[in-house]
Parts: sequence; C-alpha cells; structure tokens
Amino acid sequence: MTSRTVMKGRDLEGLVFLGKIDSVTIEFCSDDKKNAKVVAKTTDGEEVESECIPVRAAGKITTVMKHYLRMGIGKYIVTNEKVTGSIDTEGEDETQDRQTS
Repeated sequence: MTSRTVMKGRDLEGLVFLGKIDSVTIEFCSDDKKNAKVVAKTTDGEEVESECIPVRAAGKITTVMKHYLRMGIGKYIVTNEKVTGSIDTEGEDETQDRQTS
C-alpha cells in the first residue's frame, strides 16, 4: 500500500477548485464506523486523505467535493499562461443590457 498525503478537509476542497481532483470517496477508520477519512484521487494519479474525523463531517466534505466535481469548477481557472472556461475577457459594457425605467 502506498502512503497517502494527509491533508485537512478544507485543503482537499481547495484542490477541487484548482482542478486537481478526479474522484473522492470515504474510508472508515474502524469497525464501529464512527470515524472516517476522505480519500481523493488527484489528476496526477496520487491519493490524498484527510485525518480520521467523525463520519458526519467526512460525509459533508465528500458531498461538497462531489458537487464541485459534477459542476466542473476546476474547468474555470484563470492562470498566467491562459484563460480556460467561460470567463468574460472582452469586458463588454453591462449598462447596455439594463432596462431604463
């Protein structure tokens, strides 16, 4: 078994925003299923995990991360080299579209 990098839950969520996560799962830490850890597979093929935390907290983190993955948050990243996703680069005048009353 390869060693995984241990991270905080909020740091795992940050990796989703950076487009660095492919999938996320939960692993129980003990047979009583009171504690679990969030395990995420990165785009580099490595696995990172959270510490053992209460199952409810691990479930919430996993649910949020799965929603972000489904929404494709990582595809809307601005970098120094290029702009990806549907980001407004023209800077059109928004006052043209407003209705006058």
